[in-house]
Amino acid sequence: MVHVYYRSLALLLSVFLWTACGSEKSISDRVALSEIAHYIESNPVYETAAVDYGEIKFSQRSDADLLAAYQRLEKGGYITMERLKERKKFLSKDSTFVYLVKLTDKSIPLVLEKTDKKVTVKTFEYSLDEEGGVLIEQTGKNRAKATVTLRKAETDFADFAKKDPDNNASFTKKTYSLRFNGDAGWEVTK
Repeated sequence: MVHVYYRSLALLLSVFLWTACGSEKSISDRVALSEIAHYIESNPVYETAAVDYGEIKFSQRSDADLLAAYQRLEKGGYITMERLKERKKFLSKDSTFVYLVKLTDKSIPLVLEKTDKKVTVKTFEYSLDEEGGVLIEQTGKNRAKATVTLRKAETDFADFAKKDPDNNASFTKKTYSLRFNGDAGWEVTK
């Protein structure tokens, strides 16, 4: 009786280890989501925009929205703005302002690239919606494609994103290719 117990325990343990190590060539939703989540951690998905900084000239009328966007960034602590000049046009309600715009340390996580007068920033970040499920298509013995939902979250620099009238969704669908590796199990290849 004890012999049967140990044999059953050994069999159960080996089955558990076999499935836990990912040696199964058919991929499950849980494994696909886990691998994609791991991949997105090291390869984040985001949208970007170029933002000017340094000395910037604003027209009170035509650049009102842009100036308001910079002022929101200043309130959020991402930039500082120092007014250098103000010039009122003769017999006009329009004025021009020159500001010195500087980036603060708070903007560092959202800055991707920086040149002398422009900075590329994240405007929207995408995260995996695990509750949205996954659609898996096994394309071969060792390959699969998994389509997942990514939720869109705006950053404080979202005002600088190009307005796309066709992009009104708060999510996107993205397909990832996965390959089975005998040593590591399923991995995202792109």
